[in-house]
Order: sequence, then structure tokens, then C-alpha cells
Amino acid sequence: MRNLKKLSGVILFASLLFTAACTKTEFLPDPEGAQVPFQSNATQTVEELLAASPAKLYYSAWQKSNIKNVLNQKGSKVLYTAFVPNDAAMQSAGLTASKIDQMSAAELDDFILFSATIGQVTGDELKLKSDNFMVKTLLENRDLYVKYYENPESNQFDYYAYRLYVGLKGDALLVNGKNMGKLNYLPATNGGLYLMEKTLEKPTKTIIEALRADGRFTMFLESQRLADELYLDKIASDMEPLFGYKPDPEETMMYATQRLFYQKDWDILSPYPGYGTNITISTLFAPTDEAFHKAGFQTVADILKFNERGASSIHFSDMTFTDEGAYPMDTIYNYHRNWGRMFQPVTVGGDKAISNATVFYSNELSPRLNEYLVSAGGNPSIEYAYKMPLEFSVNNSSIQIKVKGSEYPAANVIEGDINTLNGPIHVVDHLFIPKGFKLN
Repeated sequence: MRNLKKLSGVILFASLLFTAACTKTEFLPDPEGAQVPFQSNATQTVEELLAASPAKLYYSAWQKSNIKNVLNQKGSKVLYTAFVPNDAAMQSAGLTASKIDQMSAAELDDFILFSATIGQVTGDELKLKSDNFMVKTLLENRDLYVKYYENPESNQFDYYAYRLYVGLKGDALLVNGKNMGKLNYLPATNGGLYLMEKTLEKPTKTIIEALRADGRFTMFLESQRLADELYLDKIASDMEPLFGYKPDPEETMMYATQRLFYQKDWDILSPYPGYGTNITISTLFAPTDEAFHKAGFQTVADILKFNERGASSIHFSDMTFTDEGAYPMDTIYNYHRNWGRMFQPVTVGGDKAISNATVFYSNELSPRLNEYLVSAGGNPSIEYAYKMPLEFSVNNSSIQIKVKGSEYPAANVIEGDINTLNGPIHVVDHLFIPKGFKLN
């Protein structure tokens, strides 16, 4: 089950502007309102501001790192923004003066490059936005490949750049959903910097690694893993009379293209650029084991027993030469992990609108998302755009989510913004059960 090298990791992307919808784009966020002009009153560069700031520990790490070389390679006219933790935040993260002295330039690069982004994002621009700006940091992971937009070396992928999703909540600066303290922005002649009360946390785990390490999601993970095994075995058995042998799971997976396997979108699919993209970035609403208990499933065996109701629909079609059918629990899981796209409209020819940006940190989980188009654009006309199937509400500062029209209880986000290489995980305490879905 671990080897998914031959699965396609390509997730198409599109962003459209809709006046009635929450405007968001994954790679080039659109400012709302009038464009804010460049800060012509700035008189110092970012580095000069840093040298004069109280962030002495960060500046010492900056000077020792290779960031100046990296910026020089970008050109003398490049604008950039630094997200600068104060000395107390640095010390709290273990980055004391003695620790920085002991670290090499390469070791400091991981921290410093993650805290600097190409482009200028001013404090005034943030005030005009009700959602987040996505900015790419100077830190790349060249073992990971995302959808192609700008890489001159290839027309198949871009190298993975770590991202910061920057917004405001009141007068507080939020980065990746975390409160970094009161907004304190200083404009520079070549960009600007934010002084912060906390350090940024670089994601190191994929979604699947984070779920496994947490311990609260054993039923969610294990039920999908076992369902995938059963699914592949059934498809392979159907293929056997046609192929003259029973394919192994890896080969079967090449033909079972209609199923969203549990590792898909949560793991690194292939280390080879020739396969195109190998990582997907989106949002996961992860139900705890207790969420299953509330729905009447006490064990994984209960879930597998429930899935038997739909097992007869699963088969390999000798007409389309691909898999068909799904388990009942796939419906619920698809809302948690893929916005219910298994139900998005298709044209007569089977075309679907392509995916819009779906990375949302907790400050964006509000009723504004209820009209958002999670899939829009591509060959199908606008009538095939797929609107958000989930309903978001806020009750006494608690974020609640349910499938639109569902009579089942809404889920509460009991922990938000667990950041991963694949995007944020939000922990929920109920399953997303659609209207009319029968649990017993």
C-alpha cells in the first residue's frame, strides 16, 4: 500500500474571480479594493531596518546565513518581505546567541529562508483583505514538485516552495493561522518587514505522517487503509479473467483510477520529476476516533461491516477498462478530505471543472466560504462549476461545519491549523454526514 509511484499526482488548478464568492487563488493572491502604492516614504532597506531593530538575535542569524547570496541571485530590484521574531521569541525557540554561534550558515538557512518571501506584502494591503495572502518563501524543497507555473527548467512541475498564508484578525498578525502578535510592519525601500512575537514553524511532516503521529485518528486512517486493500483485491479479482492472472496491488492501482486512495493527496507519491507533481496542497478536516463513536462506530470492524452494504457496486468494467463503485463510508470521507468532489457535476463527455484553491486556515473558516467555488474553470462552462458543499458557521467563537442541508449535528473544529507539507489539518468532533444518509 505504501508504493503509489504510478498514481498520477497531477492536481489541476484554476482561479476565477466572482463578486459573490470568496476570492482566493493559490499562487497569486488577489488584493481586494484599491491597489496600495509602493511605500515611497521608506528610506531604509530591509537589512538596514533589521540592523536598527530590537530583533538582535534574528539579525545575527540573518548575517550568518546565506540569504544575501540568495537575494543577490534574484537581482538588485527584487522586493522581499521578512517575518522577524523578536529576541524573546527566538530564545523561546532555543535560538539563543550561543546556539546561533554554533550553527553553520547552511543550518541557519533553513530558518532564515523560511522567514523571507519574495514580493512586498504591506500592512495596509492586509487590512484590505478578509482572507489570507499566500506568499512563497525563499526556502525550497527540490525533492517535491507542484503544479507547473513558472519553472523555466521544466513544463511539468515547479519546485516546492514553502508557503506562508498571511492575514489579520483584529489588530493581530496571523501566519498560517497562528497569532504572531500585534501587527507591526515597517516599510523598506526594497520591501518591508514584520516584527513578530513568535517564531514561524516550518512544516516537516506530510498529512499522513502527522495523522499517524497524533494518535487521535486511528479509525479514520485504518478504516481507509483496509477498505483500499479490499477494494484493490476485488478489482484485481475482476481483472483476472481478462488478464489471465491476478494483478498485484501496484499494477491494479494503475487501472483503479476512479478511487481516491487513502494515501493520495496525503503523502509524497513519487521522488522522480518525470512523473510530474508528487505532492498536493489542500485542507483536511480530520475526524477523531470519538467522532466515529458519536456516529455509532465503536471499532474499525464496525466501519468495514457498514461498508459491506456497498461492496456489490465495486467492479472492474470491461467496457471502460477501469474501476467503478464505492463504499458507503467513501461518501463521508470525501467531504472530509476532498470537498465532496465525487459528486461534482460532469458534462456528457465526463469533463469536470478543475480545482480552485482549497487551502484555508482557521481564520478563513466562516460563512464567507459558503458560496466559494471549489472547482471552476477549464473546458466545462460555468454551469459546471462546483460550489462549496459544506456550510460554515461560527457559534461563540467556535467554528462549526456540516454538509449543506444535513440534518445531522454540525462538527466543531476542536483544534485548527496543524500545518503540514500538504496544507492545514483541522480536527473535528463529528463526521460530515450528508442529508438523507443512513447510518443504520
